[in-house]
Amino acid sequence: MGGGGVTARLSGIDVLRTKAIAFVASGMLCGIAGLLLVARTSTGTARMGDDLLLQAIAAVVMGGTALSGGSGGVHRTLIGVLVIAVLQNGLNIAGVHTYIQIMVTGLIVILAVTVTLDRSRLAFIK
Repeated sequence: MGGGGVTARLSGIDVLRTKAIAFVASGMLCGIAGLLLVARTSTGTARMGDDLLLQAIAAVVMGGTALSGGSGGVHRTLIGVLVIAVLQNGLNIAGVHTYIQIMVTGLIVILAVTVTLDRSRLAFIK
């Protein structure tokens, strides 16, 4: 549906039911991810996956999906995941401090956003 709830409703899609299913599926997948993270680390806190958000965004952007909107693809995101995983593994093997790793990942996101930015859509107000 995206941002076109009215259009989806006029097309015959039950918007409320679709949103409810999407939220239930999202909640279930988040719960499963939390259980897997607890199983991996044998502990659990409320802010446990904060560093994983940056890696997820970096993987999507590295896959070529623009943050300003547009088209992306699962296969390209998987390539981005592989690139970020290899980078993180290499930094771990090299013994780079965790905060430096976060900065490197952030710089990669900034670089990838700069490369994928559609400059023709930018409008400067004078």
